[in-house]
Amino acid sequence: MVQLMRCLFCGLLQDEPAGVKTCPRCGGELAFEMPPPPDQLASYLEAQMELDQVKAPAGKAVDRYLLVSLRTPKAVPHDQAALPGSSRPALHFTAVLDGSGSMRGEKLQQVKIAVRQALRHLLDGDWLSMVSFSDQPQRLLKPTRISSGVNDKVEGALHKLEAGGRTDLCAGLELGLGEARARKCDTNLVLLLSDGQANMGETDLEAIGLRGRQARQQGITVSTIGVGMDYNEALMAEIATQGGGRFYHLQTPSQIVPYLTGELGEAANLAARDTRLHISLPEGAVLVPLTAAYPVEQAGRDATVTIGDIACDLELEIPLRLTLLGGMAGTRLSVEGQVRYHSPAGRALATRLNRVTVRFVAAKGFGLYEGVVAPVTERVARQIHAAQVLDVSRAMARDMEEGGLRAAISLQALRDYSQRLGEEQAARVMAELGGEYDAMRASPVQAKSSVSASYVLQRSTRKFDG
Repeated sequence: MVQLMRCLFCGLLQDEPAGVKTCPRCGGELAFEMPPPPDQLASYLEAQMELDQVKAPAGKAVDRYLLVSLRTPKAVPHDQAALPGSSRPALHFTAVLDGSGSMRGEKLQQVKIAVRQALRHLLDGDWLSMVSFSDQPQRLLKPTRISSGVNDKVEGALHKLEAGGRTDLCAGLELGLGEARARKCDTNLVLLLSDGQANMGETDLEAIGLRGRQARQQGITVSTIGVGMDYNEALMAEIATQGGGRFYHLQTPSQIVPYLTGELGEAANLAARDTRLHISLPEGAVLVPLTAAYPVEQAGRDATVTIGDIACDLELEIPLRLTLLGGMAGTRLSVEGQVRYHSPAGRALATRLNRVTVRFVAAKGFGLYEGVVAPVTERVARQIHAAQVLDVSRAMARDMEEGGLRAAISLQALRDYSQRLGEEQAARVMAELGGEYDAMRASPVQAKSSVSASYVLQRSTRKFDG
């Protein structure tokens, strides 16, 4: 049987290197991976924490970055899948559909087909509600329990869905969230679909995003689908980020059916519910998320990172910035923790999160590259860039000049971070990522593509159109 060893500094899990006692990646100390304690044997969620730079200059406060990777199985173990007598926990799906004039024609027809097909993912005992929005919001279908005869009710609701008028997106979202709150289930998904700008009612990006954050705090996930090239990608990404859901950019109406049903399928096939990282920090350390999708609450040395629900067969990468107070030369500061979650059957489970360590060395002569773990640093650079793209996109949505200033600041920050990879690798990273902001300013198509790609990296959203 292969014995695995864990680096106590960078966090890499590796086969036992014959005759080697130090990590080939960072030079840190290796230790045999211990089996999980008996109370963690039922846990099926895999987790690994990695560190981007394992050394720091003595006496100076430093920022280091953690990457936490979570992997779920293709299928949940049978005894954890659901409560006895049910195939999965109950789900309430609320469709919030753009009914403005720009949806007329093929887009609206594809939406109706998608709602009909969505019924295939809903089981007896689930709930469905539908609202639309144009000049004002309209309830199409109040929260309705899935049972025999529901198809006729859905057809009646779809018959009321017509295209015309302007786009009061916020009012539509608020009505949809109200429907979701009226009949809470184990899983609650609000999915907002739009092809246009919010041009009536509340239009402020952050104010609308706040609705998503409040919903998430109440156990409701909010996801968004933007169709075509005329919607506000910054707004749709903000709603999904704050709502703990996923954002999808669709180029053509033909993608509406697979993506609406695919997102519902994700919610219906969860592997882990209410997932949270519980991380133990050194004295005085501060943990900050790179994205609002993974908010952090910290009390003293204990930090909690909210991840939310995770679908089956998925790998998430959560980037976190760790600020450490300066230590004396020879001081070692370690971070470790647990991933806690509930199985679909409602059982509380936990997976151990391995230790990583920063060692403080003499500040005199400390080099920028010292202790850098290049593979982790490259991945962190991409996560930093993804967070910056979404931030610049939000700024551009408010004011293009502000967006330009934010882009310049972001580029310099990315350049500064990439320097620890060495000149050649830093130049390669900047050549690959650095020109994106000019393209975003010049082309709405590129802006949507950049925001979508950044969101995919942060949230591991899938493609559903093959």
